[in-house]
Amino acid sequence: MFLLILVSGCSSKVSPNSQESSADWAFPFVVWNEDIYQIQIEEVNKSEIEDEIGEVKQYSDFEGIYSNGFSNEYLVGTKLYKIKGIDTAENIAIESEQGQYINAKNNGKYKGK
Repeated sequence: MFLLILVSGCSSKVSPNSQESSADWAFPFVVWNEDIYQIQIEEVNKSEIEDEIGEVKQYSDFEGIYSNGFSNEYLVGTKLYKIKGIDTAENIAIESEQGQYINAKNNGKYKGK
């Protein structure tokens, strides 16, 4: 008779901040100008990109309370842009690592602060 015992375990990220838990975000986003912008699946044509308006200053995949310049999707240094003819209070564009510009729609005031 042959007996095989498998031992399995799982690991999880441990956050240095005890108020945080592993990421279960409702959607990918960036916080800019005190508002939360939900990342959309649609691209913005490069010809529609205007001025750079900011950048991601903090990234985390842990839920928690963060400030302006935070993203749960894009890394630190990712640039944010104004879209021609659209008020930044409605939408902004985010430059992806692949050089594409992704639309982000304002989803209201960020309540993380």
